Amino acid sequence: MDRADERGIMIIDECPSVNTEFFTDTLLVKHKVSLSELIKRDKNRPAVIMWSAANEPRTQYSPAKGYFKKVIEHIKSLDVSRPTTIVEAQNVNVVESSYYVDIISFNRYNGWYQDAGNLDIIANEVMKEAKAWHEKFKKPVIMQEYGGDTLEGLHFAPAYIWSEEYQVSLMSSHFQAFDRLREEGFFIGEFIWNFADFKTAQTYTRVGGNKKGIFTRNRQPKASAHHLRRRYWGLAQQYANVSPPEDLFSYTVATHQGHDEL
Repeated sequence: MDRADERGIMIIDECPSVNTEFFTDTLLVKHKVSLSELIKRDKNRPAVIMWSAANEPRTQYSPAKGYFKKVIEHIKSLDVSRPTTIVEAQNVNVVESSYYVDIISFNRYNGWYQDAGNLDIIANEVMKEAKAWHEKFKKPVIMQEYGGDTLEGLHFAPAYIWSEEYQVSLMSSHFQAFDRLREEGFFIGEFIWNFADFKTAQTYTRVGGNKKGIFTRNRQPKASAHHLRRRYWGLAQQYANVSPPEDLFSYTVATHQGHDEL
């Protein structure tokens, strides 16, 4: 967090509430305590720009609405200077809890957990869902998670799931949607999952853990890390007129302008 403050890296601070599905009074007390501790610790940090009440709670269940109303009210009683969010993963049609937040956040793994291998439909699916969240709640929207597992060193042409080429192509499909959504005026952010590979419980659906990182567990870059770096520098250049670093693109060929046409 000190490094984030120093470097101007913006943080959405989230309490450890993941996949919550039993919305009891006992849990509500613990949830409020956790948020109180988080906000007390970080409220004076300039890097923190938003408070997240939970990640992927089971908000399709009716008790979630009243539960999160109280949670968000608690956050606002402690800090009115920052917006709030809940990172949703349920279908927009069944979610009611996000009426109480300031920013709509959602996770969706197009091209991976749904429609795996179908890169061509990703951009339209992302745009359709982002618009649906905005139309229902009339608030700014962020896509908090997208991505796909990638085994470093695995290459396929054409792009095939688990390959480095597939991860790069999946990202590009999302970038197309994000750029078009940004023009709509309500779409304000994009976050890839994940920074680096990490261990998980052993299961046949995982190859050595969660491999959605753009870096390996040993912090070595996959092709996607370089791709995302170019994306972010491109956005910085477009919106803040920031000059990109010289090593952003490797030298390929000299360009000559003003030549005579034959």
